[in-house]
Amino acid sequence: MKKVLSASLVMGASLLLPFSALAGGIDEQSIMDELRSLKHQIQSQQDYIEKLESHIEDKIDARLSEKNQGESRVVLANKFIDQLKLKGDLRVRYERRDTDYKDSDDDYARDRWRTRFRLGGVWKNKQEDWEVGAGLATGGSGATSTNDTWSDDEPFETGDIRIDYAYAKHKMNDFAFTLGQHKNPYKTSWVMWDGDVRLAGVTGQYKNESGLFATLGGYGASYDGDNMAMLYAGQLGFSGKADKLKYTLAAGYHTYDKSFINDADGENSLGNINPDEYELNIGDIYGDVSLPVGKAKLKLYGHFWQNFGADGADGESQATSYLKSPEDADTGWVLGLDAKINKFKVGYSYSVVEADSLYGFLADADFGDNIADTNKKGHKFKLGYSFTKNWSTGLTYLSYEYDEDHDGLSKDSVDLMQVDMKYKF
Repeated sequence: MKKVLSASLVMGASLLLPFSALAGGIDEQSIMDELRSLKHQIQSQQDYIEKLESHIEDKIDARLSEKNQGESRVVLANKFIDQLKLKGDLRVRYERRDTDYKDSDDDYARDRWRTRFRLGGVWKNKQEDWEVGAGLATGGSGATSTNDTWSDDEPFETGDIRIDYAYAKHKMNDFAFTLGQHKNPYKTSWVMWDGDVRLAGVTGQYKNESGLFATLGGYGASYDGDNMAMLYAGQLGFSGKADKLKYTLAAGYHTYDKSFINDADGENSLGNINPDEYELNIGDIYGDVSLPVGKAKLKLYGHFWQNFGADGADGESQATSYLKSPEDADTGWVLGLDAKINKFKVGYSYSVVEADSLYGFLADADFGDNIADTNKKGHKFKLGYSFTKNWSTGLTYLSYEYDEDHDGLSKDSVDLMQVDMKYKF
């Protein structure tokens, strides 16, 4: 269009100049000089316009980049889906587990490499206050792991990709309702619920500016073909701030209905319980405090829980070969401290999970690996470093043993080390 405009101006000037020459007596050389001067002026103006356009485009791109920093490229490239946000991560892990046995001086060691890949998207309709999210992840059908072990069954076998979550969420002022399979909405420590657990059902939440929040939900925990066994959960809490100190305190309660107790079998088995007396009615209190100390950001947290439904005779317990009654092993707790100093992260915690204090199948899968889902206690150390905003590495070391030990148990203790390399995108 610019070239057409320039050509039109030059052509128009060429047609007009001969008539002005005839009228004013200007010779041919003067006409040619005027034409050259006019063409030079037009070219200069065109160059200036192009520079302005380029400068404006650079400013717009820079502003969009600043405004959408950290968001998906899809947001920038497609205006008609500018409310879709994609994110994911890739983690490669080396893991070594050393198990000590009571009747042997030798350790049993296991080494393996694992991959975790996750990709998800969230679409928001701001006009109708709806949010729809769905994600994919590696791993098997188990609720507590999205890891894929290298060459687990076959040489260089390919891993599985499964639905990680799929939900719809609707907001109404201070209320929100989520339907589908979604991430754990309750304030909790790393022990009671494994971080990979996705609850399937409906969750209602309330949160206002004062810091008060409440969460209530019902979830399908098990289905045997005839009946859906349900998990019901609720939590009430408060999050506040005092100067540079931030804190959260929450009390919760969750219970599985009796059909879950009666139908639990196989990997979901509750061990040697008496289904007529035993229940899972778990109350918990969680709290954390975050504050800066010099260049470090500290977070101190604690979590205490008790299964009020643990009942039965001696040995009728979730834990294998447990000799006492469930009532004597119905509590658990964890205390921990995390710190972030520039690009470094460090953390330490200690936890005790008594034999019948929670539902072990959904508890953290690493803590207690190769010993027990419950009836365990031990330490957890963490060290991490971020090379960039998205690229980081980490070391996790867990050392644990039975909470209640006796001669009928062959294993003594386990040390588990995990070295991770992770990239977020």
